[in-house]
Amino acid sequence: MRKVPLPDGAKLYLYTAALTALAAGEMSNAAHAVVTVTNTLEVNAVVVITSDDYPELEGRVARAKAVTADNVTLDGVDTLDLEKFPPGGSVALIPLVANEWQRLPYVPAFGLTGGDIKTGTSSYLDVPDDQEFSTGRNARRLEYTNSWKQDGVARAALKASDGLESVHRLDFKDGSASYYVGELAYDDVPSTEKGAEMTTKSTVLLRGAPTNLPKAA
Repeated sequence: MRKVPLPDGAKLYLYTAALTALAAGEMSNAAHAVVTVTNTLEVNAVVVITSDDYPELEGRVARAKAVTADNVTLDGVDTLDLEKFPPGGSVALIPLVANEWQRLPYVPAFGLTGGDIKTGTSSYLDVPDDQEFSTGRNARRLEYTNSWKQDGVARAALKASDGLESVHRLDFKDGSASYYVGELAYDDVPSTEKGAEMTTKSTVLLRGAPTNLPKAA
């Protein structure tokens, strides 16, 4: 019998170190793109991709599939489409250090909005029915709440990251994780509804769709 996937029990983390990129390097066209860069990363390192040349990759998270002293192979980053990824462009990689995450505990609400298809309509003199076409997707945002704690380390991390580009990670019980990259807006004023738990709200204006990574081999 199929096991129904549920997010229950997932743990939320906020990356607390500066998002510092390695020097930009040229990216190949491959099923697993190779970035030419002076490299200090190890296999299975997790990075955020940023690029002026390839906006489709902006904010995407990837894992290093293979590394050498002068290049990194990005697992699952397919750049074979030459229209989207014309040769010669470059990207920069932002390493996410394993011990620089702060857990955000006690999350009453967590959800994504946006990502809906935007459409246009064509109408023709000789065709009785209008035709609809896709023009992309609406912007996405992540919204979540945390239980209020005046002197909590999670609150301090959220205050320090307010207004900055941020990375959130949601760890699932099967070892996989979802990453959310975007500007964090943290409201430090807790809710005060009678009989209800006091919470604060965070909103993340995402750079694109979240990235889901399986458990590292």
